Amino acid sequence: MGYTRLTVTLQHGHGTLARLAATLNNHHVLGLAYTTSSPDSATAVVCVPRSVAPRAQHKLRRLVDVIDVSPDPAAGGTAEIPAPITFDPALRAADL
Repeated sequence: MGYTRLTVTLQHGHGTLARLAATLNNHHVLGLAYTTSSPDSATAVVCVPRSVAPRAQHKLRRLVDVIDVSPDPAAGGTAEIPAPITFDPALRAADL
C-alpha cells in the first residue's frame, strides 16, 4: 500500500489544529506533523493512503484556515512513513 504526503499551508490561530484533525477524522491518516513558523503561519504534513489522497486533499482545501494544499511529488513510496509525534503525559502545560 503506497501513501501520499500532502503539505498543507495554514493560517495558524486558535483551534486550527483541532479543525485540521476534525477534517481528517473520517480518513485513514498514516502520519501528521504540525509546525508553526511564525505566530500566524503553520505547516502540516499529512500522510494518507494513495486511495484516499484526492478526497483528503479536497476536504483540506475547503478548510477555512488552509492557504494551500500540495501533494509532495517525491513522496508516495511504500516505506518509511514519518514517525508519529508522541506526547509525554507526565508533562504539564505549565512545563511547556
